[in-house]
Amino acid sequence: MRPAWAFLPWFGPRYKIGCLIPLDGEDGRLGIAVLKGLSLALEVLSSSPAFKLRVYNTASDPNYAAMQLKKMQKDGCSLGVALLGQKTAKGVVHMAQKIKMPLIVMTNERNLELGQVVYRDFVTDQIQLMNLASFALQDLGLHSFIILYPQNKYGQRYAHLFASAVVQNGGEIRKMFGYPPQKTDFGDIIKKIIGYRIAESSPEILITHPPTFPFDAIFIADTSLEATFIISQFAYYNARNLIFLGTALWNNPKFLSNIKQYCRAIYFPSPFNPKAQKPWVRAFVKRYQSAYKELPNYLAAQAYEIGTIIGYLESVAHLDIKGLPQYVQNFPGVTGTTTFLTNGDVDKKIWIVEVK
Repeated sequence: MRPAWAFLPWFGPRYKIGCLIPLDGEDGRLGIAVLKGLSLALEVLSSSPAFKLRVYNTASDPNYAAMQLKKMQKDGCSLGVALLGQKTAKGVVHMAQKIKMPLIVMTNERNLELGQVVYRDFVTDQIQLMNLASFALQDLGLHSFIILYPQNKYGQRYAHLFASAVVQNGGEIRKMFGYPPQKTDFGDIIKKIIGYRIAESSPEILITHPPTFPFDAIFIADTSLEATFIISQFAYYNARNLIFLGTALWNNPKFLSNIKQYCRAIYFPSPFNPKAQKPWVRAFVKRYQSAYKELPNYLAAQAYEIGTIIGYLESVAHLDIKGLPQYVQNFPGVTGTTTFLTNGDVDKKIWIVEVK
């Protein structure tokens, strides 16, 4: 059996909090990031902590993870925080509902039995794209969009979610173009989008007759590498003055530096931005760097935010998880503004990165 860990404080805490995370293999580093953020928020190593943190290993195994959840309850934990992947999410959530173990889950998985005793706090792909579409239409004043996406599960899902979010916000999708994954030559698609006359005109002609396009922006549901191919080729075909929208996969410093010369601007959602100027974000980054000598990533930030919510919930509702929808509305967390819904899910307003 894999051991359960425990951070033991010097004085008696009022509550035990369980932390269910992967600790083995490649997923282990993800679990450690969650552990670092949660520990920092709950101050479990302070001289007089309110919480004791017990750590349980999912081992990325659905049956073992469910057993660990039952052990968490047996050990007397008042509430659990769980980082769950595709293999473990449904089984752990189902077990939590079955044994009535209060749980806040960090997972992007769909069709979970949320509500009652299980709540999610996580920047899902749907939240990312709803925030991006809302920003594009309401803040930037854009209305019509072209969508480019690779013909794989990621591209198809993100293209569908963005199109749905645009329509919900009153916008319009002009056209959608799918392409094979790892495609590198996009000339055929680009000419269909901007028109053959513009694509084949000389730069001198376009200086006196600047091109106009029947859309406001282009959304690319692909990696930063593929987006580099696409955006640079739009510039090659005389379409430099365009706005591009992307996903969190674009948060790559090398990509952002190289791509600026090829377009007017790019925008993409960011689940966590360590450079955000909100005072609570700056305070968190400073504390995290001081404690661990490194910058926090998104999972560390999300776990820290959950820890601060747990502390707040303890003060207003004696840690009763059913109080989340009542008391946590527009909560200013480090991943954005968080509102818990009565159905057990979460609504978040997250950062949008702008590069001009």
